[in-house]
Amino acid sequence: MTAFRLAVEKALSGVPSFPRAIAEAILEIAYLAMAVDEQLRDEEIDAFSVIAAAIIGGRVKDREPAREGSEASRLDDHALRTWLDKFAGDLDRASIEERLQDAVKSLASDKEAKLAAYRVACLMAMSDLDAADREFEFDLDLIATLGISQDDADRIVEEVNIAVSPPEN
Repeated sequence: MTAFRLAVEKALSGVPSFPRAIAEAILEIAYLAMAVDEQLRDEEIDAFSVIAAAIIGGRVKDREPAREGSEASRLDDHALRTWLDKFAGDLDRASIEERLQDAVKSLASDKEAKLAAYRVACLMAMSDLDAADREFEFDLDLIATLGISQDDADRIVEEVNIAVSPPEN
């Protein structure tokens, strides 16, 4: 199991399963977090594949959890391309804001889903170890749009940082 896959499992360990429509909205937010800097790097695409498999394959209600080595531990190329194509489109600032608003509306008042969406966006942002100004602005917009508290956001960032940091010897 890759180090990032282990980090994703650790970071998402407390995230409940969601109905398909909510899981897809969470993944749309993850995609927007990845694409906000207008560059899709290989490590981001790999991270999206792992996260999508965890959310769709392992955490959607009425599904078995993903197992090491199973198809659900990482999306196959066809499934990954399907997801990326589904979310591809205009990624200018106005389009991203509109898509973010629509995705958050799909989460309705489900606080757990909103916290999961922020957690997944943080994982995506940390996957390429590159912080762009647009990613920082997106983070602030995401917190406001989701309506989560700064305390919740700070807690999630800390938990995700711990999950993705290599253990100290």
